[in-house]
Amino acid sequence: MAPPEALDVTVQQRSLLTASTRLAAENRANTIAQYVEIHGPLDARALEAAAQHVIAQTDALRVRFVERDLVPRQEILPRLRWRLPVVDVSGASDPEAAAAEWADAEHRAPIRPGDSPLFSTALLRLGADHFRWYLRFLPMVMDAFSAGLLLHRVAEVYAAIRAGAEPGPNPFRPLKALHEELADYRASGQYAEDRAYWRRRLADAPAPVRLGSDRADAEATTGIGLQPPAPHRINAIAQAAGTAWPDLILAVVAAHVARERAAEVVTLTVPVSNRLTPLARSVPTYLANRYLLTVPVGPDTTFHHLLRRTAEDNRADVAHQRLPCEQVLADLGDRGTLYGGGDPSVNITPFHTELTLPGCTTAVHQHRRMGATGFDLFAAGAPDASGLRISLVMLAAPGDRHLVLAQEERLMRLLAWVVDHPNRPLREAGTP
Repeated sequence: MAPPEALDVTVQQRSLLTASTRLAAENRANTIAQYVEIHGPLDARALEAAAQHVIAQTDALRVRFVERDLVPRQEILPRLRWRLPVVDVSGASDPEAAAAEWADAEHRAPIRPGDSPLFSTALLRLGADHFRWYLRFLPMVMDAFSAGLLLHRVAEVYAAIRAGAEPGPNPFRPLKALHEELADYRASGQYAEDRAYWRRRLADAPAPVRLGSDRADAEATTGIGLQPPAPHRINAIAQAAGTAWPDLILAVVAAHVARERAAEVVTLTVPVSNRLTPLARSVPTYLANRYLLTVPVGPDTTFHHLLRRTAEDNRADVAHQRLPCEQVLADLGDRGTLYGGGDPSVNITPFHTELTLPGCTTAVHQHRRMGATGFDLFAAGAPDASGLRISLVMLAAPGDRHLVLAQEERLMRLLAWVVDHPNRPLREAGTP
């Protein structure tokens, strides 16, 4: 039998691999998880067959991480054997609570990077026509963009199986092809240009302003979620500034952090999908990156002005998102050690989060995320802001969840105020 195809570990994967290995050695949770809420007459066998078909064609989900001559590598196994277990909690007095309890327990079990497979999945039955398809994996295997590719392809194949049709050709490109494209980028003039851009951009950036507890026993704590203003109001304010709702969320978080810490410049960590080429958009794997967005926030600035400035700077930064943030921080020397740990993070996913399963309605939900930087805001919704959901995860000491809820409340009030008063100075925020 031929040996498995082996590839290098990317710069983005390396730090995640180190963290996952450490957490697994400590027998602590080291995966990210999500589930698809499904209402309708789901065919469990067809879903399993569809998932097996797609995973067999997805290089990243057949990977295991090994060390060869003290160098981490990822090996692509030719095949996997796995099943989709069905967990029936419909008989519980509260099936939703029972499903959440099962998922919490499952999430606590670490997956070791040398294991195979590097994912875990199950179908939870909450009622006759109510299911949750649960899926978790090591973070360096799949990012959010890739998970979306995977879920939508499974839905396509499921529909074909149910219709008795062929699922069509595999839309995913080989992982090796993406690695070759990354090598070409590192050898290109664009790589050197990106490095020079970030050195200039962050030359005078101040130390990050941080929120969240720095106690050793602090844990990632989730709030109850923010209820944003009506989508048409958010869109109107964003469009008046010549931009869209993701930039509005970035500007609001910058204004909030500035108010919390009396700062006039805020540095936000902004995760991005990093899918700038057709090939990159067709390979499920971990390719996500992050960049540092510095936002000046003066008290006499109006939100409209802040939003326009944020959008302008963000567009420039996004154009240079391919350079791994690890390289950006290394190029900053000693100053680079100040960033990327606890700075406020804003993770925005403005893409569709529903699947098309014949006869069913669906919604995709995050269940657990790996760790927290201190203050992590997650915003997901359609491009027109419909279905916008905002959640906050902060590091908080045990028993201090009320501090997270209070932080959410202040942020929500600010969001509502700037939408109502975009042309008033931010120092007036909260006034009628």
